[in-house]
Amino acid sequence: MSLQLSFSIADKTTTISLKGALNEYSSALNGVEVNPQFDLTLDLKDLTSINSLGIRNFHSWIYSIECQRLRLLHCPRVFVHQLNLVNGFLPPKAEIESFFVPYFSEASGEETSVLFTKFLEYKAVNGKTKISFPKVTDSQGNPMELDVLKEVYFRFLDFYS
Repeated sequence: MSLQLSFSIADKTTTISLKGALNEYSSALNGVEVNPQFDLTLDLKDLTSINSLGIRNFHSWIYSIECQRLRLLHCPRVFVHQLNLVNGFLPPKAEIESFFVPYFSEASGEETSVLFTKFLEYKAVNGKTKISFPKVTDSQGNPMELDVLKEVYFRFLDFYS
């Protein structure tokens, strides 16, 4: 699926929702501008994949955007992976408001993604990120465990929380 964008504006905030793949064919962001006096919120809940050319296109676009505040919501695992791999992937003013964390149950083989939200599951305390891990269970009540390495997956929070 090619990248599709949807826009909404409310209370001096422009929200852009991205749906589909961010790749070399993703021209949807080309020429997209926002009111520089408004905040910009990117909702990435329906972003399915990113490749290296998509990273380059997104990086160029996001650094060209002028806005008061830049917030990202519902960052999927594929996006978090890029945040951890590409130094300076987002401008310094960017704030990650929520992101998904994969969990797995060895007992049932079930997988799920849990939304971590700023000030609920994580927050900055004295310059360090403090994370509260919720108890997650599968459909049979068995405990589920993180399906990522903590030291790697949550590293981006030191820069964007």
